[in-house]
Amino acid sequence: MSRKPLLCIAGGGTGGHVMPALALADAARDRWPELQVSFIGAERGLEARLLPERGEQVLLLAMHGVKGAGLLQKLRVLLWELPKSVVSIRKAWKQQRPDLLVGVGGYASISGVAAALISRIPVVLYEQNAMPGLVNRTLSRFCKRIMLGFAEATAHLSGGTRMSATGNIVRQVIADVQWQAHAMPRLLVLGGSQGAQVLNQTVPLSCEMLVNEGREFEITHVAGNEAAAKLAREIYQRAGLKAEVLPFCNDMPAFYASGSLMVARSGAMTVSEAAVCGMPTLFVPLPHAADDHQRFNAESLACVGGAVVLSQQELSAESLAATIDEHLFDEKKLAVMSRSAQAWAPFDASDKQLNVLAEFLPVLADADREVAA
Repeated sequence: MSRKPLLCIAGGGTGGHVMPALALADAARDRWPELQVSFIGAERGLEARLLPERGEQVLLLAMHGVKGAGLLQKLRVLLWELPKSVVSIRKAWKQQRPDLLVGVGGYASISGVAAALISRIPVVLYEQNAMPGLVNRTLSRFCKRIMLGFAEATAHLSGGTRMSATGNIVRQVIADVQWQAHAMPRLLVLGGSQGAQVLNQTVPLSCEMLVNEGREFEITHVAGNEAAAKLAREIYQRAGLKAEVLPFCNDMPAFYASGSLMVARSGAMTVSEAAVCGMPTLFVPLPHAADDHQRFNAESLACVGGAVVLSQQELSAESLAATIDEHLFDEKKLAVMSRSAQAWAPFDASDKQLNVLAEFLPVLADADREVAA
């Protein structure tokens, strides 16, 4: 093979787009060691810090979002930033043209997809959520294939047979974790990469109520920042509860392995990881998330009995305490939820996504077939 095939992944902004992009890149390089992977992202996104730290090849664009923006910003993005970004991408591709572009959502994805279409490079979209985002809903009609983290997304896209419900790739170190009952129940709290104020405020008070009622348990609470962690820690200490309160968690496999029940936001990757681990979860979707996608994510797993969905608008310390009490100390109920979650879990997401990519990376696909033979 004289030239190594190149996969370009465009998009990002938040962990909900960046982490699935990295999971896909890592899976592709594991299957095809000769594959090169590059990224296109935004200077304002999480990828601007995370990708260079990993040593990834990334082109960062000066892009802004248009959803909820004023007319002047929309015009600036559409008439200046977008065309300029497309020109920058095509200039970068003069050195090496990608064989395939995958758009993962976020505003940087638009520029990458547009540049690929103009350059006649095949485009595959990857939508992580049960409710597709604005970017992928807009671009879906122009791409070759659409990979879906949740099968429910098919109802909201015009892709027909081009859509494949692949599931979201979960890192193997997390997939290796299997839920089990603990002699001392442990509650996990996870508010996403930025934390969740409502969970940081409500869960400690709920736990204090349970301790006052004589319940014995432990807790690991990821608060999102040190200030929130400090306030939560004070309430747990006041209650005399054994609690590990962290601003961030750098060891998610250990986090999941330690828990009996989790209270969490319902980003696409959190739902997928909880399912793969078989972690019974009380989801509190972010009510202001774009297109209410977190609620759709949570309901997908709740519909099969693997989770419970709680409305933030109706949440109180008292109601949450009652729901935690109903689940955390009922080992049989937790075991049923765990089995239901794993029955739903996307264990084969990596194979399904890479099989889609192989359609547009023929040299690598041929190598796959030779190995199989």
